[in-house]
Amino acid sequence: MKLCDEVLSDLPDWFGPFEVYKDYLEDVKTRPVFVAEIGREKVGLMALTQTSAACVDIHLLAIRSEHHGAGIGRAFVELAKRYAKERGAGFLTVKTLGPSRENAAYAKTRKFYASVGFEPLEEFIDFWGKDVPMLLQCQRVV
Repeated sequence: MKLCDEVLSDLPDWFGPFEVYKDYLEDVKTRPVFVAEIGREKVGLMALTQTSAACVDIHLLAIRSEHHGAGIGRAFVELAKRYAKERGAGFLTVKTLGPSRENAAYAKTRKFYASVGFEPLEEFIDFWGKDVPMLLQCQRVV
């Protein structure tokens, strides 16, 4: 998906070079994808995965940097909660870079997810590979 490549390449502090995010280009072909638009400009996307009958995961949430802080991420999370609830899932999860690896961009990401109701559950040190800890966060869908 062209939009995915355009948005992720605009976010090097989160997704790095193409080699780091290229799998997302395939992932968005097989998952429900939602797109945020301002006027005619596509400014972000979210892909979801139903990981079990009880849970939907925000597989990807990315917004062009110039639109950070405009409420788009919050709207995407609300949409994900509605999507999960409509499918009978009681939980919404998201995975981010864990706090044991210092990264200012992901510190902001974790702060954002906390602000929209996610709780950190567990950090997995080798989930994404050596030196890339994954923090699993969750919230109950009400």
